[in-house]
Amino acid sequence: MRKIIFKILFIILLFLSFIFISSRSYSKAVFENLSSNIFRLHIVANSDSKEDQELKLKIRDNIIDFLKEKTKNCKTKNEVIKITSENIIELQKIAISTIKENDYDYNVKLEIGNFYFPTKYYGNISMPSRKL
Repeated sequence: MRKIIFKILFIILLFLSFIFISSRSYSKAVFENLSSNIFRLHIVANSDSKEDQELKLKIRDNIIDFLKEKTKNCKTKNEVIKITSENIIELQKIAISTIKENDYDYNVKLEIGNFYFPTKYYGNISMPSRKL
């Protein structure tokens, strides 16, 4: 009887190990696919105040609306980066006008590059962190 229980526990342990290893491999594959195919936009607010966070979201929405139209025919991340780079002055104008329309007077700095991103959750979608 002890041998049967030991065999069952051993099989369960093997099964759990398989599940753990498989899920880690799957997560790594998904992360690598996301990292190589997604252009992430990161807008930093002037502060953590409710007003500055709301302004940040307005800027984000206006920039996304602009980029959606410009990049609708893009097939790769590099095409999106190229179009974004070519329109960086326009993106800056969008940010500045959104700030002014909301009665603020903040400076705007735009950069395109590889930056650290924390893990972000959007409903049931998780965007993994990006480490340099």
